Amino acid sequence: MDTLYIIICAVLSLLVMLGISFMSKVPRASFGNLLSAFAILFGVVFTLLTTKNSDGTPIITAWTLYPSIIIGALIGGLFAQRVRMIQMPQLVALLNGLGGAASALVGILSVAGIGNISSEQQGAFELLTGYLAIGVGMITLVGSLVAAGKLHRLLSQRPQVWAYHSMVTMLSLAVLAIFILVGTFSGAKDTPLFWLVIGTTLFSSIFGLYFSVRVGGADMPITISLLNSLSGVAGAIAGMAINNVLLVAVGGIVGASGLLLTQIMCRAMNRSLLSILLGGKSSAPLKKPTSAPKTGIPSTTNTVAEKKEVSAGAVLAHAKEVIIVPGYGMALAQAQHEVKQLADKLRSEGARVRFAIHPVAGRMPGHMNVLLAEANVPYEDLYEMEAINDDFAKCDAVVVIGANDVLNPAARDAEGTPIYEMPVLNVDKAPFVVICNYDLKPGYAGVDNPLYFRKEGVALMTGDAKESLAQLTTLLQQAKRKEAPKTKQETGVSDANRLANAKRVIIVPGYGMALAQAQHEVKQLADKLRSNGAEVRFAIHPVAGRMPGHMNVLLAEANVPYEDLYEMEAINDDFAKCDAVVVIGANDVLNPAAREAEGTPIYGMPVLNVDKAPFVVICNYDLKPGYAGVDNSLYTRSEGIWLLTGDAKESLAHLLNAVQGEWAIPHMQEEAATTEITPGGYLRSAKRVIVVPGYGMALAQAQHEVKQLADKLRSHGADVRFAIHPVAGRMPGHMNVLLAEANVPYEDLYEMEAINDDFATCDAVVVIGANDVLNPAAREAEGTPIYGMPVLNVDQAPYIVICNYDLKPGYAGVENPLYTRSEGVALMTGDAKESVAKLSQQIDEWKEHTPSTAKATSSPNSFEMWMKEAKNVIIVPGYGMALAQAQHEVKQLADKLRNRGADVRFAIHPVAGRMPGHMNVLLAEANVPYEDLYEMEAINGDFAKADLAIVVGANDVLNPAARDAEGTPIYGMPVLNVDQTEHIVICNYDLNPGYAGVENPLYTRSEGVVLLTGDAKDSLAKLNAALI
Repeated sequence: MDTLYIIICAVLSLLVMLGISFMSKVPRASFGNLLSAFAILFGVVFTLLTTKNSDGTPIITAWTLYPSIIIGALIGGLFAQRVRMIQMPQLVALLNGLGGAASALVGILSVAGIGNISSEQQGAFELLTGYLAIGVGMITLVGSLVAAGKLHRLLSQRPQVWAYHSMVTMLSLAVLAIFILVGTFSGAKDTPLFWLVIGTTLFSSIFGLYFSVRVGGADMPITISLLNSLSGVAGAIAGMAINNVLLVAVGGIVGASGLLLTQIMCRAMNRSLLSILLGGKSSAPLKKPTSAPKTGIPSTTNTVAEKKEVSAGAVLAHAKEVIIVPGYGMALAQAQHEVKQLADKLRSEGARVRFAIHPVAGRMPGHMNVLLAEANVPYEDLYEMEAINDDFAKCDAVVVIGANDVLNPAARDAEGTPIYEMPVLNVDKAPFVVICNYDLKPGYAGVDNPLYFRKEGVALMTGDAKESLAQLTTLLQQAKRKEAPKTKQETGVSDANRLANAKRVIIVPGYGMALAQAQHEVKQLADKLRSNGAEVRFAIHPVAGRMPGHMNVLLAEANVPYEDLYEMEAINDDFAKCDAVVVIGANDVLNPAAREAEGTPIYGMPVLNVDKAPFVVICNYDLKPGYAGVDNSLYTRSEGIWLLTGDAKESLAHLLNAVQGEWAIPHMQEEAATTEITPGGYLRSAKRVIVVPGYGMALAQAQHEVKQLADKLRSHGADVRFAIHPVAGRMPGHMNVLLAEANVPYEDLYEMEAINDDFATCDAVVVIGANDVLNPAAREAEGTPIYGMPVLNVDQAPYIVICNYDLKPGYAGVENPLYTRSEGVALMTGDAKESVAKLSQQIDEWKEHTPSTAKATSSPNSFEMWMKEAKNVIIVPGYGMALAQAQHEVKQLADKLRNRGADVRFAIHPVAGRMPGHMNVLLAEANVPYEDLYEMEAINGDFAKADLAIVVGANDVLNPAARDAEGTPIYGMPVLNVDQTEHIVICNYDLNPGYAGVENPLYTRSEGVVLLTGDAKDSLAKLNAALI
């Protein structure tokens, strides 16, 4: 064999090994991947150039190669573009399988003598390696396909054990060995080659199927690693069969590295490879561990009592040492970015944050590392189990994101279980643990986790990991906000109120605004501040953004007037005189370190004097240094700073809430502070409300939200009517059509002439996207397009809520005096849907502060107390649950109630839904146990004894009118006795009659009922949040 050929093969093999070595460290992994890929590509080209056909011509001249290469490249490129990070484990499994299939195909061609350069009859070695390539390749292919199917949830992730499973597994392996031996030593030409190949293929496939199908989700990382090793072994054997040195070398490297990783992971799980392949512990029927029984369940009440005293937010707010434990649940929810934001928030509060990575967390080796690297978590913050396990006992708090088996303490003493003696993270030794898992079921190993029943020092947050992390961040912010009066006792002014009251504000936009495309939200904030009486200007640094004038272009796109933009030289001295500065995604251009940090890239660079302002609000994605890599001292300023990390759009939404009164300005008095009423709070007490829809409602398609708002107001006793101006919208009857689409009754729509005199006598008006048709200037602004035009007398109302996109003049170009009215007007700018949603939320959250109303059992927040104290709960699902596809949220709510010690059952009416058993099917899909579902006859007598009934999208099937409303379609129909329950929470889309058209008396019951209208998922989210 040519010496040069051997040298090139050796060099390429070393490059592959070097690439694999680089992959062991995240900072170099990308380069290692490219290096190995380059070596493989060069190896393919080298093979095409050096390998010859039997006639002596290079195989590169065969045109049939090129369509295959093009098709393969297109498929690979498509995978690279389309496959999401969460699907990477199944893609790896699939690619392993394709490697095995290629090796098997090479083996088949080899034993058949197709493509052999030599005309000599094959020897025993060639035949042995050929049949081995078929066997190992098919085991890899079938096993990888099963693994990919399990990971992609096309197959059950539980271990599958069939009849005579172990016997068939061993028998198939023995028969496979016989076929390989027969094929090896049968050199005669009359050998039944076809049947030997078929037999080898068939029995190797059977073994691959039987060994892989019995592997459960907990063992999947080891299985993927093993299959990766087998794909390399198959390639090396195929290389021997065709006498290809490079294929032997590279296949051997892949096989060896995969096998080493498999051994490492087996040690990490304290499992033998044989027990995984042949069933061992994980293939046996799973039993509850004797050492971790649910003995903690009876004392759940005590657990809840303990958790009331210390909230997760309060603990994290004071924690100095925090460890985050990510798991497969984080991968499923794609919550790595939210985890990064939480870590940044904790760091901004002075905590040291590290990540504990278990070697088998996830579904492939390094799964957590890859996901966290995608979210820009620094590699040095990731700690392997051995390096961090002793630190759990010394930290202040641990946050678990979707991990179970890898931290289950039962692994230490629950003999006979799949995880017994598996090394686990010592999370249970931490003084306080926050667990953000989807539910409280056992993990893939089927072993109950004692942490779920620990009496103290545990906060359980079940449900989607993204939502749990958002709630956790909110709790952290609330805990910090509660402490704010202590640190600002001298002035008594909160951050939110300080911004709302500012009279001179400078906004500093940066590249982060461009990345988030948040220029329109910045414009809305500026408009809102101006409506509060502030002077607002924009400070533009010459190198802000990625091109000259970048900020100017974006702000011009959002219709920010050019005269409001100030260059650095013109505005820099004014920072010291302003009341507040709002920074949107800017760092280096305002970093004070530029003045004194010698030797840094920004030293001597002119910067904006933001640090000289008395109060600065910074809305940056995180608190890392900017592109120059220099820490910003503003982030650690002791006072006069408000940090809002995360997406700029979301941070700006918080600021808009602040200046719109969602965080009310406290009026400090001698005895106690009273809370300023919100627009929603005012509307909740109104008895006569007029809604004025306009073209802005049409643009936002907010008619359904307007209908929900009207229903909510009616549920609180208000008379609600709609005032329709004849030219509102873009065609005659435009508003009527939209409101009819949202099922607003026609009799609730009033023409201008019929309702105009009533504005003066109503309690409140809600304007949705209307301007010119209610502009009082039409009566006196001579010379303007609207002068003399009849308008709605909205200005005569005592209180007006205006939900318009911005505060600009309407199409007529005439300023609206309502926008600057000194009192009796609440301005809510932005998208109409969001503004109406805020109003609805404020109505739900508002609490009257008089003693009489505080005692009302049906106040909007009564359900929080009811749910926390209830011991006997019945849930009634209906067709509304089906429409909203809210069965999973219902299951989460039931789990949370059970965690608090409640007995939870489901009452199923025989005609609930749109087909027999509709509710049963949906709840079974959400894994609600069948034994928790009770037919009407079995549970109807228990409603009177229950503490709480929760209705999710049901109406006619529980309408008490069925008992006495003669002549109606439901008269005499058996219904669920929900009305006999002391406390009822109804989560229905609206308060209209059901399909039978009969009013439901429960909607107007004077006490013991809380109504949550709107989408069932949203309502259930409120209920779930109340139990945190």
